[in-house]
Amino acid sequence: MKTKTILYIASPLIVIAIFIMSLGVWIQGGGRNSEESIPTTFDDTPFRVYEAVVPGSPLKLKHFISENNEINVSSSLVMGEKEVIVFAAPATKYSAERLADEIEKTGRKLTYIYLSHPHLDHAQGAVILQQRFPGVKLIAEPKVAEINNLRIPLHDDMAKKRYGDNAAIPSPIFEEYDSDVLMLEGREIQLWHDQHGDVGIGYEDEPHTVVYIPDLKALLPNDICYFGGHMMMGGTTKQSRAKWKDQIRSYMNMDLNVVIPGHVPRSWSGKMTAKGVLNHSLTYIENYEQALESSKTSDEVIKKMLANYPDLGHTSALYLGTYINFRETHRLLFNPRLEKFVSFLPKSFVKELDKKMFEDKRKMWNL
Repeated sequence: MKTKTILYIASPLIVIAIFIMSLGVWIQGGGRNSEESIPTTFDDTPFRVYEAVVPGSPLKLKHFISENNEINVSSSLVMGEKEVIVFAAPATKYSAERLADEIEKTGRKLTYIYLSHPHLDHAQGAVILQQRFPGVKLIAEPKVAEINNLRIPLHDDMAKKRYGDNAAIPSPIFEEYDSDVLMLEGREIQLWHDQHGDVGIGYEDEPHTVVYIPDLKALLPNDICYFGGHMMMGGTTKQSRAKWKDQIRSYMNMDLNVVIPGHVPRSWSGKMTAKGVLNHSLTYIENYEQALESSKTSDEVIKKMLANYPDLGHTSALYLGTYINFRETHRLLFNPRLEKFVSFLPKSFVKELDKKMFEDKRKMWNL
């Protein structure tokens, strides 16, 4: 009798457990395919090279760009006669290998890799360059280095899920470099700290460093500026966006020959001008703010921005940033099956759960 009673009670529980496990497997199978990050075709647009505008200076800048499915990350090879510095590594293993090939072609010694802000898409590929060029120093402004190094386990876990075999892991540690100048063969490179730009899961004042190279009249704002693609606006506030816009306006008053954005499709690089990059970035932020203020949902914001910019790439930044701004944490996984399941749950419950998950995640990702 006892056995029958136990079986009677246990049977529904077993069925429920099997259902929950099956549901979990089904939802997990709806995520993004990591193989999509591995390019099968390559843009043959030549990488642009910029020469010094100061007489007698040996400096040059070569603008490397990863492919569309590697999120079009910009890396700047700033070269002297014998040495080269890389500003911003690519996001993935295979793009970093191609960048390493470009460095080898220069015949120069790679001395530094400089990280402008603590985001994995500009940091992780440095481990591949470190392997290819032993002795290179990985450096960043102290606050940037501290936040980036704190996030390494989280970055690596995210990269494995997002990029699979194309993940550049384990992430390298960046050393603290506490100076506002970096020298290359006696030529000065200025480092402007505490700038405002995209933050993602970070706090609104997450630090950025902007690089200015007087000999080239070149500005490297990284993710403070974009071109030919949607911008990451997630995590920003009205106050931080106001500072961001003021920075760009101040750059507009400079006599610049080139501005290298953090992300740009390689096919757009031939259209780049200093003024064009700055105008695109400022106008985009203004239009995004208008969409944000006039919309009640994330989908409404996204729809308006896609209508405003039908030809832009890098749409993942638009979706990610907007989901972050609306604290829709479950949508950051880009899993249609999960969204379908969540649609059956009470909206108030999902909203509170998303908010709690976001705050917990933000605490994990920051100092």
